[in-house]
Amino acid sequence: MSVRLGLLGLAPLCALAQWQILLVEGGAERPAAEIVDLGTIDASDRLEARFRARNAGAASALLERLGVAGAGFSLGSGPALPVAVPSGGAVEFSLRFEPGAPGAYSAVLAVNSTTLIVRAAAAAGPILWLEDDGRRVKLAAGAAVDFGALEAGGTRTRRFLVENPGPNAAAIVELAVSGAAFRGPVGIMPPLELAPGKGAGFEVVFQPGGAGREEGRLSLNGRVFRLAGEGLEPPLPKPRIVLEPAAPRSGQQVRVAIRLDSAARAAAQGELRVRFEPAAAGTSDDPAVGFLSPAGRVVPFTVEPGAEAARLAGRGEIELQTGTTAGKLILTARLGPHSEEAAVGLAPLPVAMETVRAARGAGGLELNVTGFDNTRSAARLAFTFYDREGRVLEPGTIAVEAGAEFRRYFEGSGMGGVFALRAVFPVSGDAGRVAGVEVEIANSVGTARSARVPF
Repeated sequence: MSVRLGLLGLAPLCALAQWQILLVEGGAERPAAEIVDLGTIDASDRLEARFRARNAGAASALLERLGVAGAGFSLGSGPALPVAVPSGGAVEFSLRFEPGAPGAYSAVLAVNSTTLIVRAAAAAGPILWLEDDGRRVKLAAGAAVDFGALEAGGTRTRRFLVENPGPNAAAIVELAVSGAAFRGPVGIMPPLELAPGKGAGFEVVFQPGGAGREEGRLSLNGRVFRLAGEGLEPPLPKPRIVLEPAAPRSGQQVRVAIRLDSAARAAAQGELRVRFEPAAAGTSDDPAVGFLSPAGRVVPFTVEPGAEAARLAGRGEIELQTGTTAGKLILTARLGPHSEEAAVGLAPLPVAMETVRAARGAGGLELNVTGFDNTRSAARLAFTFYDREGRVLEPGTIAVEAGAEFRRYFEGSGMGGVFALRAVFPVSGDAGRVAGVEVEIANSVGTARSARVPF
């Protein structure tokens, strides 16, 4: 009877008060009644209700008092007091209900001189505990259990205990786990009945199938607990570039493969690049440097689960053309976070004569030489002619200084160190006596001499 009289006495205060108290539910607000019923929760759970205190007066007002008095109730979030609130403005705060034991509860909520009654009930029910590093953590409905980050395909288990704290037997009619990456309960099979003071343990397993955030639910007799975890991609192995031959020279085709430092645990894609740095300053790039089939300086590769080597454009290896210029080849393999390099030096070489052809013409003798000079420094030419008996013909070795011509040619060429040379020699007398010729070309490294070429 005294409670009823108290409520009647509060009615005029609420009607005339400066402050309007609003209950916020699902993003919408409604005026709070003189008695706010927050409903019934499990005695082991926690409930948090959101309120707003709005200044209903025509002028700014000072909020100086915000409090709650009553067992099981406490203020959650709220503003630092005192705070000035303009006319029509509002401040938000929360009220927390943690009963701890079954029963009916009530409290007085005060906003300055405006007050109202808040009540809630707690029903006896099983308690859910999380076993964490040898200690138990009681979980309230809505609580989140984080399984942490785990590599995809791995498993992580957390142990729970459902306990009956009451004096009577408790029925566990629902105990279920949902979520693609979660399974359980392991070790328990509902429905079951727990005797007073008894409990039953079980496990929930987290097994992410891929990378990304995973969420699930653990339901216990209508109460829901959130499960969360994160899947991580397995770490990718480091790529290693393998060349055959391991120390190539200019003018070669090299087989390139990518080995992995361990078997891949997931499929992945990467790329292999090559760049060229000429040895001599001012020397232009060499377009002949690059991969073959597919042509270019970048080639994609793939890695399959369990593989110990990459597939380059669908194959186990790819050909690399070293070009015709001295310098450095730098190959870079990128796979996930890894970027591995292999540098290959292409040493300066004497001129390489790939073909030498000799022919008699109406006006004399003609020589055609193709080859490459990876230093682009060819200068001196020498030609020695022989008769059928192998004797050197007069006037002996014919030397020509051609450095300026070679230099002009290489400066205007876009073909690296490749060149083609045509030399014509007029003959007085019997050209049929000339049976063969040897050609020498000197560059900054040394002198290259051809085999004797017949006419």
